[in-house]
Amino acid sequence: MLNSKSLSKELIEAFIQLIAKHTGLEIRERDKATLSEKIALRMKDIKLDVPESYYQLLKSSTSESYQEWKKLVNLLTNSESYFFRDKDQFDLLRNHLLPELIKCKENSKTLRVCSAGCSSGEEPYSLAILLEELLPNPEEWNLTILGIDINQEALHKAELGIYRPWSFRRVEKEIMQQYFQLINHQYHINTSIKQMVKFQNLNLFKEVFPCSNSELQDLDLILCRNVFIYFEPSAIAKVLEKFYKALQPLGYLITGHAELSGQNLSQFQTKVFPESVVYQKITDHLIDTPKLLSPAEQNHIPEKQSLLQLNKEDLGNALEKNNIKMQQVALNLLKQLPPETQIPKLGNLTAAQLILQLEKGLKPVYQEPQ
Repeated sequence: MLNSKSLSKELIEAFIQLIAKHTGLEIRERDKATLSEKIALRMKDIKLDVPESYYQLLKSSTSESYQEWKKLVNLLTNSESYFFRDKDQFDLLRNHLLPELIKCKENSKTLRVCSAGCSSGEEPYSLAILLEELLPNPEEWNLTILGIDINQEALHKAELGIYRPWSFRRVEKEIMQQYFQLINHQYHINTSIKQMVKFQNLNLFKEVFPCSNSELQDLDLILCRNVFIYFEPSAIAKVLEKFYKALQPLGYLITGHAELSGQNLSQFQTKVFPESVVYQKITDHLIDTPKLLSPAEQNHIPEKQSLLQLNKEDLGNALEKNNIKMQQVALNLLKQLPPETQIPKLGNLTAAQLILQLEKGLKPVYQEPQ
């Protein structure tokens, strides 16, 4: 059987480049041994003995190659998730962003949201629960909640809508009782919520969107969290461009903390809230249009084209103010920077050092429930 030492350095690098070209995924130095083991598992399953033959199979443009990529991707991607993951970001959605979008869409009663990299479905179902609670008459709305992922096995679990208690480690009991049924120690999501969400197997990096036959268009909100941490920088830039085109004007993009560090975000308006940094699509003909500020817009630091520029200019002021909200804003700004980034105005302390200081100070005030 193939082991991690059976692959030459040259062949491992060839596999890494092929995977990046096909999926956008970045295989780091520390993950090379694990990659060899996963390749060995797939070769054993399809009864191949020669690594070069497996490489050629992946490289070919055949139906067999297409099916094998799906199996390999299932091993390469992380399907770990849970309901209402990242309490702060869901608080921002509940209290500001979704109410703003609902108000803007009152006339058309059409709202389109997407969970990109939805894994086993906890995130899009969390969005469905939020909208069920926020909309006065959900049945009158034309809602699209789309969950997409490259991992077909994870999507199968999402479509089943059956979860173990570990998926609820940050969820209030009232939510579990209202929207799930406990059957044989597993939680089955209610049919009404389940029917609100559609799932689609899609390769964000390789597949073309938006296009006429794709659901990924005219979106009001995209959540793509804990996905870009696995991507190469050039792949992130490519997907960001697709997201920009798939969003409606004034639509929002939310990513995980620090996932867009170093990216060109000039097409987006960067907004910094106490809970999180978010990105809003602004088109040329809307930039100078006067409008009333929404509650969400009244609560953010003014945008700048470069997130790094915004961080360095505003961090010092935010940290110097003895104000809990501003301290939270500063914490979220710091999380967008590489950990080793030094802040000259603050004695050249690194972002990582400042994060530790802020979290220590804020912990007694805002302690997340266990």
